[in-house]
Amino acid sequence: MKDLHSTPFPSHHASQCDSCVFQPHSLRSPDFSRALVGGQKGYQTYRDLPWDLQKIHQPAIKIRQLEPWKIALIVLGTALAAAVTIGLLVYFLSYDQKLFYYSSSVKITNIHYHNELSRQSSGRFRELSERLERLIDKTFHNSILRKKYIRSRLIRVSPDAEGVVAEALLTFWFSSTDSREALRDRVERILRRGLKKYRGPLRIDVRASTISSK
Repeated sequence: MKDLHSTPFPSHHASQCDSCVFQPHSLRSPDFSRALVGGQKGYQTYRDLPWDLQKIHQPAIKIRQLEPWKIALIVLGTALAAAVTIGLLVYFLSYDQKLFYYSSSVKITNIHYHNELSRQSSGRFRELSERLERLIDKTFHNSILRKKYIRSRLIRVSPDAEGVVAEALLTFWFSSTDSREALRDRVERILRRGLKKYRGPLRIDVRASTISSK
């Protein structure tokens, strides 16, 4: 009886064939790249794969990160566009505006006229100017015209039978289409209201105080 273990296989079994169960095969991973290529056949092959293998071989999504110089360029462009927009807005708003001047005559009864009040550089004139301008500024800053009011300036002090008359120049920033006289009435009402509320050292005759257009 022949020893089966010592009998070598025929030489023709050493060649690779499809029918031989003893054919040596290399343990290679299946090629899934063909399954991912377009076409119904490739899609069907990919779909037949196990779920975990499908998940592993899905193409990874790459997140593109902007380079620093591109980010800086975007920020710079945004800031430039905002600056141009604000500049144009300010320009067109200013273009439609116009300076309006009004002369305010305030009668003060507890001050007697002195020659020093005729000179703007004198101490008495500067003291009266500071008090009156502060009063007018406060009046309009607390009114509906606070965004239109610019400033007031005492320009002249004249003698009066009951004291002095202080003339101040009031400056406003109104629309060029506004009526100067209509605004004058509003300015006068607001000023007289502020003079009535005044409780300082100056005694003001509100009825004798007026506003006129310049």
